[in-house]
Amino acid sequence: MAFGRRCVVALLATLAAAPPAALAAGPRPRIGLVLSGGGALGIAHVGVLQALEEMHVPVDVVAGTSMGAIVGGLYAAGYSPAELEQVVATLDWRELLRDRPDRRRLPFRRKVDDLTYLTRYELGISDGKLRMPGGFISGHRLGVALRVLSLRAAGVTDFDRLPLPFRAVATDLDTGEMVVLAQGDLATALRASMAVPGIFAPVEVGGRLLADGGMVRNLPVDVARAMGADIVIAVDVGEPLAAKARPDSITTVIEKTVGMLTRLNVESSLRDADIVIRPDVARFGLLDFQQWRAILPRGGDAARAEAGLLAAFALPPDEWNAHVACQRRETAPLRISQLSVDPGPGQPPELVARLVRTRPGRTLDAGVLQADVERLYELGEFETVDFHIDPDGSDWALAISARPKGWGPNFLRFGVALSADLEGSSEFNALASLTMTRLNRLGGELKAWTQLGSAPLMGAQFDQPLETSRTLFATVAAQGSQVKQQVPIGAESVQYRISVRRAVAGLGLELGRYGEIRAVIRRDETDALPTSHHGGDAPRVEHTDSGLALAASFDQMDNVSFPKHGVLAFAELYDARAALGSDDVYRRLDVSAYGAVTAGRSTLLGLAKYTSALGGTLPIAQQARLGGLFNLSGLPPGELAGSYGGMAGLIYLYRIGRLPSFGEGIYAGCSIEAGNLWTSGRDVTLSDLRRSYSVVVGADTALGPVYFAQGFTSGGKDSYYLLIGRTF
Repeated sequence: MAFGRRCVVALLATLAAAPPAALAAGPRPRIGLVLSGGGALGIAHVGVLQALEEMHVPVDVVAGTSMGAIVGGLYAAGYSPAELEQVVATLDWRELLRDRPDRRRLPFRRKVDDLTYLTRYELGISDGKLRMPGGFISGHRLGVALRVLSLRAAGVTDFDRLPLPFRAVATDLDTGEMVVLAQGDLATALRASMAVPGIFAPVEVGGRLLADGGMVRNLPVDVARAMGADIVIAVDVGEPLAAKARPDSITTVIEKTVGMLTRLNVESSLRDADIVIRPDVARFGLLDFQQWRAILPRGGDAARAEAGLLAAFALPPDEWNAHVACQRRETAPLRISQLSVDPGPGQPPELVARLVRTRPGRTLDAGVLQADVERLYELGEFETVDFHIDPDGSDWALAISARPKGWGPNFLRFGVALSADLEGSSEFNALASLTMTRLNRLGGELKAWTQLGSAPLMGAQFDQPLETSRTLFATVAAQGSQVKQQVPIGAESVQYRISVRRAVAGLGLELGRYGEIRAVIRRDETDALPTSHHGGDAPRVEHTDSGLALAASFDQMDNVSFPKHGVLAFAELYDARAALGSDDVYRRLDVSAYGAVTAGRSTLLGLAKYTSALGGTLPIAQQARLGGLFNLSGLPPGELAGSYGGMAGLIYLYRIGRLPSFGEGIYAGCSIEAGNLWTSGRDVTLSDLRRSYSVVVGADTALGPVYFAQGFTSGGKDSYYLLIGRTF
């Protein structure tokens, strides 16, 4: 079969060199272009299209899978190869494949968990069952980008009515059958065809759950034949399985798995193609989108290598110009006559509507619409936010819809923290947090947490917005905790086990994405019991601390583990009062701030902390403490205690690489810090400052930040650290 088809192609190539009279045999053959899947490798398809148009080879029908469906679908919708190259160049592929919104733009309540050592990954609880996301990536940003790019095909629901007839191929996850998408919404079809199982969440189309078509037909030659193609040009950006190196990361394992699923069905499809174009992209990976400049021209090179066969189908200039005129389509102005916003269950429509800037009665601005969708997504409560445009007479109706996280509305997050040094001391804690959202119409939220390990604790907090904007809220919380701490008694240092029961109630103001203010009554009941055999006559201490707290938080940090940009600041004024049942009467002011700036691979972080008893003296249990990495490095954690003082420091980090899978950067750097704590404000003097330094290697992993470091102090002390979890 393949030999026979190639004979026909060779015969046509021979006839192409014959006199014109010899060619007057009737209409030209209908040419189908088939584009395979292959992730970033599919960028080479754009180069193939450029070469075909250079040679005046027409395309009459297009079929594609995964990335081939995206390139082919946009070409069929009227994009030129030059426009497709511009699309590839301007899309931020790293952001398209990252679902989590920019942390700085999340509502403050969605940022709070990051300030502990919880990982960013979450599970869900619904109807008493543990649920997981449909993939590592929901595909929200990719879906929105495809939706905007597909505005050129607005109103087209039959893909035969595109400038070029088109088919996308997907896989039915329930039956394993091939699904040929010939009608419906173009952007949804493209997104479904690229939904690699386990990476992208599947897409529901017509009641069927669809995923990447590469599992059943990565090179849909038969689909192009069914569309009436006489000649099929197949572009295969895959490679034989043997060419893959031994997997050295999860990314490589995924690539090999996808390759095994697709390669066998590709080989059978290749036998039915008339002309096969194989771009040389073996040195690139499925996720190497940042290498587009190197990948794209390889498609053109491979197509030009087949020029001897392709020339048989080249059109003369007049016919070519007519063909191109039919294929090209500009994005027409779309006047919006109706606008509807569906916020999904549990979201006040007023809250969502005020975030939308697009207005009916105006011509659609794609940039404004995309920003509207992103603002809704940045609420942090949706799996995807999408929009649809349908004809409304001579105008268009725009519908924006938000889909809640399918694994919610209750979410579990976990984390671990480890601190160890060469002197044998270590601490380990494991934390679990449950967040229950949408408890009522105004968005009441319950958060519960438990920690096991060196410092066990358990607590819960309920925040209830008092109006639809969710700015003003009431809050109640309770927590029980236990820590071991060295307490100086006379000339000795005695280890105490300190148990604290805390209750909090008050009001708060959420300042959008920037921060919050809380005014609360707080009561702590402390039971401190000496545990070390050196305690001697060290007393057991039972103490009640109760007062008013006014706290303000500002959070515009992009990443609290290894920040690159932004500021994070906290301030709290606490007033312990006898009238509220406090055993001690005192005031305490705490202020801390962190900032980061980045240029290229270099990041400079600044940090500062300050504590003051405002003229008095703090009880021992309430005193500030210093010591530990980036907190006067070189001193053991909590080595210094006092009522006045603080520290300031600078940290320089250089990104030396990136983790291959499920992580971010690897860093090396150093820090310089200075500070001290004093019992009395009269004792504070700059001449008593302690200076510390550190050298550090760290990585932003899926478990959180990991550090290997050595710290030094001006007094000659040094410490070696292995840390997992936040340090400041």
